[in-house]
Order: sequence, then structure tokens, then C-alpha cells
Amino acid sequence: MRRLLISLLLVPPAFAAAEEPYIPKFARPHTPAEVLDLSTCPKPDYPKASIRNEETGAVTLRFIIAPTGRVVDAKVVQSSGFRNLDRAALNGMSRCLFRPASIDNKPVQESAPLQYVWTLE
Repeated sequence: MRRLLISLLLVPPAFAAAEEPYIPKFARPHTPAEVLDLSTCPKPDYPKASIRNEETGAVTLRFIIAPTGRVVDAKVVQSSGFRNLDRAALNGMSRCLFRPASIDNKPVQESAPLQYVWTLE
């Protein structure tokens, strides 16, 4: 039995029946996930305590985007330094609809970074 198994593993690929040639995953056309339209995404509300304390900063978020474009999971990667700003950005931007990533023009789940900058005018 062992000899038969080894001989099957050594069969040249020319004898393998395949309709399409194999293309390694890294060589397939890949489109990363990105925001489709910010007008469909409600702008996060600036926390009142942060306005009062004049808190500003940038928060970097990482989303896992489903093939449907919806956010499956979200987390803060780099804090703005203010918990209220981080939480508001995370809650607000998690409601956005994204254009999902694709491989071979088929939507796939993928993570995507996003930075939200809080400024006072």
C-alpha cells in the first residue's frame, strides 16, 4: 500500500485532468475592501464631553468586511488618546457599508483599515 501511495504522489501534473490551469492565490486579480460611499455612512457624533474638553485626534480602526459589504467585526488599532473619541468612531463607522474585497471578481471577506480624524472647527 505504501508503494502505491508514493507512486500516485509522483504522477506528473500533465496527467491531471483540469478544465482551467491553476493560478496561485497571490497571482489572482485581487481588489481590496474599501469604503463605497461615505454619503451612505452617517458621520459619527462628536462626544459632548470631548467637545467640552477640546479633545481632538486620529483613531485607526480595523474592520472585517463580509462579502455583502457589511462590517462583521471592528476594533481600535491605534487610539486617538481619548476613549470617548475612539468609541464614537468605532460605533459610527461600524454602520458604514463597504465595497467588499474580491478575488477573481467574486466578493470575499477581508479586513480593511480606516483612520478617522476628529477636529474641532
